[in-house]
Amino acid sequence: MQRQILRPQFLYSLVYQKANPTRTIGGKLPVYVTPAPYGLVVIQEWWGLNSSICKAADIMSSYGFKCVVPDLYRGKIAKDTEDAGHLLSGLDWKQALIDIEESARYLKEELHCQKVGILGFCMGGALSLAAITTSKIISAAAPFYGVCDLSAFKLSNANGPILAQFGQNDEMVGFSSVQDAKRLEQTAQQQGNTRLQVKIWPGVGHAFCNQDRPEVYNQEVAKQALDLAAKFLHESLK
Repeated sequence: MQRQILRPQFLYSLVYQKANPTRTIGGKLPVYVTPAPYGLVVIQEWWGLNSSICKAADIMSSYGFKCVVPDLYRGKIAKDTEDAGHLLSGLDWKQALIDIEESARYLKEELHCQKVGILGFCMGGALSLAAITTSKIISAAAPFYGVCDLSAFKLSNANGPILAQFGQNDEMVGFSSVQDAKRLEQTAQQQGNTRLQVKIWPGVGHAFCNQDRPEVYNQEVAKQALDLAAKFLHESLK
C-alpha cells in the first residue's frame, strides 16, 4: 500500500500540549471521547493526538456528535514538520484503518450510536477518504485538505456520501492542492461516484482550521467550513 509522504517547503516548530486519551478500546487502542448523541470518528493531522485535534473534536461535539479520536501514533507527538514527516511516512496505513474501524464499531456497539461518520484534517483527511471506501460501519465522510491514493482506495467503493474541503491557496501539490481537489472530483466522476462534493474555500491555504497555528488559521472560514461539515454529516447520518 502506497504511503503518503509530505515534503514541507520550510520547517517550523510547534509547542503542543500532549492530550491524554480518556478511554481504551480492546485494552490496546487509546482514544479521546467527547460526550454527544451521534457518532463521529475524528482523525488527527500528521502531528499526532495533540491538544489541537482534541479541540477540533470538542467543537464537533458541540454540533451534536459523540466524537472518538483514535491515537494512531500510540502516544507519539511531532515537535516540528520534519518529525511529523517521519511519523507519517512510518505510519502503517493498514493498521490505521483497522484502528479507525474499531473506533467506529466502538461508537456503534459500545456507545450505541445509530450511525457513524468520519472527519479528518491533513493526514486525517486522506485517511477519512480511505476509510469510507473500506468500512462497512462508517456512513459518511467529511475530509479536510488531504487526498489518499485513489488507485488503492476506489471511490466507487465508498460506503456513503463525501464532502471534501480544501483551501484555494494550499501549496501541497500531490496531496491537498486545488489540483488534487479537482483530481478527486474527476476520479469520482470516472468511477461513477455521484455522492462526492468538493468545496474549495478562497483566500486560505493548508490547515486553515488549525486554531493552534495562527500563521494559517482563518477563524471565519474555519467556522463556515465546520458548520458546513456538521450540516452535511447531520443530513447524511439521519
